[in-house]
Amino acid sequence: MTQELRARPVVVGVDASQAALRATCFAAEEATRRSVPLRIVHALGVFEGMTASPEHLDVSGLVNAGAQTLVQAMADSVGGLVPAHQVHTSVVEGDPVEVLRHASSDASLVVLGGRGVGGIEGLLLGSTASRVVATADCPVAVLPHDTAVRARGRRSVVVGVEGRGDEEVLAVAFAEAAARRTDLVAVHAWQDVVLETAFLSISPLIDWDVVMADEERVLAEALAGWSEKEPDVAVREVVVREKTARALVAAGLTAELLVVGHRRRRTLGSTTHGVLHRANCPVVVVPLGAGGNP
Repeated sequence: MTQELRARPVVVGVDASQAALRATCFAAEEATRRSVPLRIVHALGVFEGMTASPEHLDVSGLVNAGAQTLVQAMADSVGGLVPAHQVHTSVVEGDPVEVLRHASSDASLVVLGGRGVGGIEGLLLGSTASRVVATADCPVAVLPHDTAVRARGRRSVVVGVEGRGDEEVLAVAFAEAAARRTDLVAVHAWQDVVLETAFLSISPLIDWDVVMADEERVLAEALAGWSEKEPDVAVREVVVREKTARALVAAGLTAELLVVGHRRRRTLGSTTHGVLHRANCPVVVVPLGAGGNP
């Protein structure tokens, strides 16, 4: 990793919610681990950007002043975690998704709370977070609602491994595990719906041990060479006959972090969508094929 890439900031998108405050603290910890600046961003959306009122009040000025106060309060909240000169605040006019997507082009990580102001109870992933994850140029960390599950003594980084095209995801997962000085749980979930349906009535004739051995080989091949690249990271390999999202959410129940890949498009794939809506630990989504930031 070059010095230039290492210097890319951790960006956190904030509003006036408790979720944003938690996201800011998480982002500050990430910036400290990476020894990079922290950038706190608040986007002035269409409602905030109104410039006049019948009473001719300076609505725009008031809103901007309130936004500046907000980002400064967020900066103050991480005092002691990141040196003051490494904390930068920005109030930017525009749609929050576009503002954060643009910020992601020069960031090492974007951090978001799952739901912000106006979030619907029971919906773990807000529309802004979902759209940013789908289109960002760098990895995006999304924090779950803190009342979903509280687990003491969280440890391990969990990574989902498909068995093809996993290099970018594994690079992020190993780096996160090394930075946290914890182990990595590599999970390969598989479920051959066609095979199971076709042979439902004669399933005893299927040698599932052979099928499982083949899937274990898929995971081992995906991880080949990583022990030499990251010798200090202990790896636990898990192969499970289950839907991918369900397996990853279960594995992440007591984890520090869950890392998954996402093939960049305007909408999230079913696995990424399922993980983000159900995970009980922070999730880092890595854009695949972005040629981008580690």
